[in-house]
Amino acid sequence: MVRYRRQSQLSAQGADPAGAILPRKRRRGVALLPSLFTLGNCLCGFASINYAARGIAEVLVDGKQTADFINYAIAGYFIFAAMLFDMFDGFVARLTHSSSDFGAELDSLADMVSFGLAPAFLSLRLIADLLYSTNLPVGTKALEIPGPLNPDAWGRLFWIVAAIYVSCTALRLARFNVINKHEISSHMNFRGMPSPGAAAVVAATIIFFAALCAPRHVIPFNVSDAVKDILRSIFPYLLPIVLLISGLLMVSRFAYSHLINRFLRGRKKFRDVVFYLCLLMLIILEPQIIVLVAIYLYALSAPTIWLFRLATGKLPSPPMAPAQPPSPPHP
Repeated sequence: MVRYRRQSQLSAQGADPAGAILPRKRRRGVALLPSLFTLGNCLCGFASINYAARGIAEVLVDGKQTADFINYAIAGYFIFAAMLFDMFDGFVARLTHSSSDFGAELDSLADMVSFGLAPAFLSLRLIADLLYSTNLPVGTKALEIPGPLNPDAWGRLFWIVAAIYVSCTALRLARFNVINKHEISSHMNFRGMPSPGAAAVVAATIIFFAALCAPRHVIPFNVSDAVKDILRSIFPYLLPIVLLISGLLMVSRFAYSHLINRFLRGRKKFRDVVFYLCLLMLIILEPQIIVLVAIYLYALSAPTIWLFRLATGKLPSPPMAPAQPPSPPHP
């Protein structure tokens, strides 16, 4: 026992039992600035879950108590804030030459919180708050937060859709880590919609709904109370469809462009600057609508291009397997 303990002590000190000095492994530090941006991404996802858990707020409008969806809008905005942190952590890592496997793994964990758990929980909480019964007293919910053991069949179905979205996010991030390379040239296209894009589809949909049903929100078209009531009644059944399609697009094989690397990186023509300036002004004019349309166009762009190539016969043919040399004859 003393001999084995001596061997472990020598190994810990950098020498083997035979007396040879072993090279001591140098401990590498953690890049501080990129890690802080990645943790900011994770904390924004946690803040989104926190505001979603608060549910509908009651406000007084003209002496009448009205439901306000401000907490859901704030939760959606925190998901977009997480997207900004996720975009800048990679940029800062490349700028400071501090890209590492640790940063990649930390980024995946943060993305799972902000773009997987947060949108799913936000959707389930909003669905539960919208499914009120007019025959019940004020503040009494006809359906609690949907779960796998919910007595209502719709509640179980809504939870299954959210669970599929969370699972697709995990699969998407795991697949990206496997096929990811550190070269920027390999980041021009994604296989499947990126998890921030899927979360943006869900968050933009909820923000638009919250802005449309807000009691004091200025929107560019008039919406009557009857239209708002109809929207509130069908939105709990439309949102799971959006959630399910977003999750399936993440694990699809559709080719999505990396918007930053393809359209914003490097030197551009003068007309491109004017185009991006006009687009920015449109976003400032009415951010909820313009951002919603832009995100939906991005989400549907890859399936639309695939269908067009399928209809025109321009789909790329699969690569042919290399010819196997003939096996030698058996003696």
